[in-house]
Amino acid sequence: MTASPRWRKLLRASLLVLAVGGVLLVVPLPLVPASVLTYRQALVVFGIVVALGKLLYDTLFYDHYWP
Repeated sequence: MTASPRWRKLLRASLLVLAVGGVLLVVPLPLVPASVLTYRQALVVFGIVVALGKLLYDTLFYDHYWP
């Protein structure tokens, strides 16, 4: 059984979101206090969760009835 193109797109987009989020978490910011870094980490993780949720929602509830 092969995966449908929708699931392959979901996997590819999920890997891209995780890779970009990982880079944003690892890349150091110059001259930034440590307190700002915790907010940056929280915002990046929140963005990753929202992006993955949207990707999953769009995959599961895509429009079946295109004219």
